[in-house]
Amino acid sequence: MKNILNILCIAWLATTIVACNSGKKSEEADKATLENVKEKVEKEFEYPIPTSFEVTELLQDAGAAFVWNITNPSENVDKYETQRDKALNLGIYGADLSYACTYNSQEETMQMLKASKVLIDGLEIPGIFDDEMVARVEKNLDNKDSLILIVTKSFYNTYTELNKAGQDKMSFLVVAGSWIEGLYITCQLAISSDYDPRMLNIVAEQKKSAIKLAEFASQYADDADIESVRPLLEFMKIIYEGIDPATGITKGQLDDISSNVESTRDDIIG
Repeated sequence: MKNILNILCIAWLATTIVACNSGKKSEEADKATLENVKEKVEKEFEYPIPTSFEVTELLQDAGAAFVWNITNPSENVDKYETQRDKALNLGIYGADLSYACTYNSQEETMQMLKASKVLIDGLEIPGIFDDEMVARVEKNLDNKDSLILIVTKSFYNTYTELNKAGQDKMSFLVVAGSWIEGLYITCQLAISSDYDPRMLNIVAEQKKSAIKLAEFASQYADDADIESVRPLLEFMKIIYEGIDPATGITKGQLDDISSNVESTRDDIIG
């Protein structure tokens, strides 16, 4: 997880620079900055897990509809009492927030932002979703690229603070929760699109992430908190390794992935 910390620090610095000059940069400059951060990360560190924004951007580019009722309702946030549940659902809400931001859905963006703030406060991570940050989000609701930068910076800071506090396990649970929700949303949209090949490809592209997450979870084989996601991640590793690159993911494999990720997600969100 040290690599994750280093990556997040780089991304945090880059997005901070952008945020300080948000009123002066064009959308093209914002996009260029995001690409520069991604290139820097990929060049210097091994972090193959796409961010939630990368996944939801792929969905939008593929023409997927925005279906809000498949996300975790924000009113569920008060149910999460343990540190494990808060971390996992912070990841869930983070992916839902990315989904809302990508589709420029303002009301849903604010709902997920507020739910995320409740969990961040519950995890006692200081200085992340403060009043100033919320005000900046509200000010930039019409500017998708600036909004993505602001939210991305905040979640990078969340991961960074967890790692600095020696809470690598909690940081992993946030990442795992975010990945699970992104995969769940993608599977739901793939099925509702009658297995559109573009949607199947997005699911197939999660192979590296599944393998990396499963490998990390295996280091905590006896940990009760990690056990809440480890069986799913190990199953995903096996099923992804069985996908033939020449033919791509089949409907049957997609259904297996979807049913298993939905079952684990249901346990997480309660």
